[in-house]
Amino acid sequence: MRALLVLILTFATLPGFLPAQSTPWRLQAGADVTPVAEASDAGYPAIPVSALLGLGARVSYAGPEVTVRLGGHEVGLRVDSAGVTADGRTVLMASPVYSRGGVVYVPTEFLRILANVSGGLVSVDPQTRVARVDVAALASAASTPAPAPTAPAPVPTAQTRRLVVIDAGHGGVDPGAVGPNGTREKMVTLAVSRRVAELLRDDPRFEVRMTRDRDTLIALRDRGRFANQWRDEGQPALFLSIHCNAHTSRAETGYETYFLSEARTADARRVQQMEDAAAQYEERPRGTGLDFILSDLRQNQYLRESSDWAQMIQNRLREVHPGPNRGVKQAGFAVLVGAFMPAVLVEIGFISNRAEESMLADAQQQETIARQLAAGVRDFFQAAERRQGS
Repeated sequence: MRALLVLILTFATLPGFLPAQSTPWRLQAGADVTPVAEASDAGYPAIPVSALLGLGARVSYAGPEVTVRLGGHEVGLRVDSAGVTADGRTVLMASPVYSRGGVVYVPTEFLRILANVSGGLVSVDPQTRVARVDVAALASAASTPAPAPTAPAPVPTAQTRRLVVIDAGHGGVDPGAVGPNGTREKMVTLAVSRRVAELLRDDPRFEVRMTRDRDTLIALRDRGRFANQWRDEGQPALFLSIHCNAHTSRAETGYETYFLSEARTADARRVQQMEDAAAQYEERPRGTGLDFILSDLRQNQYLRESSDWAQMIQNRLREVHPGPNRGVKQAGFAVLVGAFMPAVLVEIGFISNRAEESMLADAQQQETIARQLAAGVRDFFQAAERRQGS
């Protein structure tokens, strides 16, 4: 049976089956070694989930759901999702599971997750591209009676789920900035925002809302107001507004993140005026001096958290963005004024620069940026949990 499995998996690595790399992965169980070619057609390294049979795992399918069992441990996967349920815990991979030609593929990072879940049964060496299972320990685990079922993990409630409001800049009759090749800011921000929302929705700890999920105009002041309405009393929450920068100089490039405060530089004032120009498409809101004072007081309590979060986002974008890191800045953006929670506005690149316009219009680059922004959201809440724990 194992010889047949090795033959099948080896045949699957031949040209025409997978876009193979020069060095395949080797899944080793005792003396048996199963070579598995790495697929990269989705833009990241992946292997067929069925290849895990070479480590002694059992794999079962139920529609888009896939279950991997190894040594008494159970891991749940879902096609088109980066979320992994491992022994009742949720782990988020950087890339999703996907299906091609009836074959389900998992990112190669799943091998590391399987090693962590298995309690030492599996070891992974990414340098030599070898994954090994301890055959003796696996046999011992298989003979050990399964532990009594534990109570299911509590379903996150409105009070425990973290609200993340994703705001796609501009929209509808407001195109935002337009690049030299005609790329419109409103469409780039919508595509990236949708993907950030999808990535975060894979995690049950998050409640994700979008101020707009299609090409429509939403008033600047309404965006923060929506966020406040969606937030339950005491619920942890964030507001992320996504934009593309522009400048009269086509040479300007890079990325920067703003939090709400008085603009301190001419460039910050320029960006604020550019983004707030969307107000020309809206009806003028009515307000009183008291409204402004109360809003200012409520915002001040979030300034430090917003500043810290802006730096986390810059750190994440620095890992993938080809342009210079223009740093954390502050300005009085209208879209941030009404959001009573930590709130930032990120400029993900200069659409006025031809090279960055091409990057911003590229679907794969949008995916990369979206993943870093989603990671920045998780960074904030993890830091908050560490502060609470200490």
